[in-house]
Amino acid sequence: LGGLTTLAWAVVLFVLIVYIASLVFREGLGPKVKSEEVTDLVTIHFQTVPRSMFTIFRCSFGDCSTETGTPIFEHMLNEFVSWSFVFSVFIFFMVIGLFNVISAIFVE
Repeated sequence: LGGLTTLAWAVVLFVLIVYIASLVFREGLGPKVKSEEVTDLVTIHFQTVPRSMFTIFRCSFGDCSTETGTPIFEHMLNEFVSWSFVFSVFIFFMVIGLFNVISAIFVE
């Protein structure tokens, strides 16, 4: 039972970080006008907050690609150079930092 409460708090922490990051990336990478037609391969993944959360969730677990199979990061480098650096640092923090801390809690 103690492990389930730890797991629940780990999920809450993960969802909170994903939510905050999706708000930031939605504002930076999403469409500037809400009614704007989106054809950009990066912007389409950050149109709304739920879509941005899903993209951040997918990228946290390694499936960070477009429908055609090309990495979202490659398209970010072409269009949003500064945001590509921020996105890389965030993914590094998620994979190396947060998941290792969660794993250490359960191993202990």
